[in-house]
Amino acid sequence: MAKGAGIPGLDKALTEEDLEESRNIYNNLPDDAKQPEIQEYHILDLAALFVRNRAHNIFGIHLVHAHFTIPTRTVLLGANYDRPRCRWARTTPIPDMDLSDIHGHIFVLRDNGFRPYEYQTGPAPDLSQIDDMFLHNLSDYLYANNLSSFIGLQIVDENPANMLELILPQATVMLCASDLNGCISTRQTGWRFATELGQPRVCQANESHGQRATTHEIYNKGDAHPRMETYQDLKDALLKIGIIA
Repeated sequence: MAKGAGIPGLDKALTEEDLEESRNIYNNLPDDAKQPEIQEYHILDLAALFVRNRAHNIFGIHLVHAHFTIPTRTVLLGANYDRPRCRWARTTPIPDMDLSDIHGHIFVLRDNGFRPYEYQTGPAPDLSQIDDMFLHNLSDYLYANNLSSFIGLQIVDENPANMLELILPQATVMLCASDLNGCISTRQTGWRFATELGQPRVCQANESHGQRATTHEIYNKGDAHPRMETYQDLKDALLKIGIIA
């Protein structure tokens, strides 16, 4: 991919100002339920664009959305865990973050280019195999089809699986659907692409917003909920309410 594209947290060092911009972006995004359906032909067009630009092993597309208001001086920062496999993203104070050891995870197109609004621990992926024109071509497609407010760019997991995103107080957790009890998918929010016999295809493994089958919220707003400061706290809380076994 072209050097100097200038995307904070991807090919450009992060600053606190970048994180403040990310917080402002996130807090002005709609809930996924308020976003329109993305037409299938756009997803197929984008699959071809990603494969043509050799970007499909690193990036996928994401339905641009948010779930809550992030407090002042925080951003949403995710980390991966095992047993069960998951990605836990929570609001994290900016002063507590090592900016040299995080990267952008989900990006939305703005007038000044792609900007991150959610982050992930660890270094950014190697982008050297991606065509230099990828971001330019993607931006052109999103603008030409009035999709820049709906479709974002996401770094995909190396090990694809059907994942459900559950909403917690000031956090989200993405778990394999096969590890969850009594949860259903309400809307697909992530797509990844691959090649089959030399042709682009949309993968079956994807990300979706999930909820409990009997209620929309994991914890009802205003109700007391357990402190979740460590991954063990998170697992204990999900075990207690029967979402994982």
